[in-house]
Amino acid sequence: MDNGASSYLRFLKGDKEGFVELVEEYRNRLVLFIDSFVNDIHISEEAADDAFMQLYIKKPKYKSDYSFKAWLYTIGKNAALDYLRKLKKGRCTHIDDYVYLSDKTDIEAEYIQGEENIGLHNAISKLKKEYAQVLYLIYFEGLSNQEAEKVMGKSSRQISDLIYRAKQALRAEIERREHDE
Repeated sequence: MDNGASSYLRFLKGDKEGFVELVEEYRNRLVLFIDSFVNDIHISEEAADDAFMQLYIKKPKYKSDYSFKAWLYTIGKNAALDYLRKLKKGRCTHIDDYVYLSDKTDIEAEYIQGEENIGLHNAISKLKKEYAQVLYLIYFEGLSNQEAEKVMGKSSRQISDLIYRAKQALRAEIERREHDE
């Protein structure tokens, strides 16, 4: 079991501090993952909060077939897709109407430190959504290819191809940016 799983299991047994630990540890990274395909930080924050609300209210059972992080990111991806569908239909209620989950730090300031990280983040944001997602999951979050398969709903071959093409696209984008400067 990884660190998130133990906190979640403690929460399921009634320890509210376990849930607080989950939010503090995973919220910012979940927002950034969701933003890799939503491309709107505010919607990404809302969707991440929806994912945590699902955990808090529905208390789904965690099965250790995959890491806790992969399981949580799958829930986050589904919450984002649900949020976007509701938003398109005009049936979306702001999360602040239910509860406020405090984020103690500015997510972008925490994540983007220094000029190199800003350039890399900007370059990745220009890639196809699937490329940005797979790069984020594998290289920033350290998920295995199998865990990324689960999160993204892809086969092993598709993930391998995506990683290869994403690296190529990122290299080309960085070279293009360097040439433009």
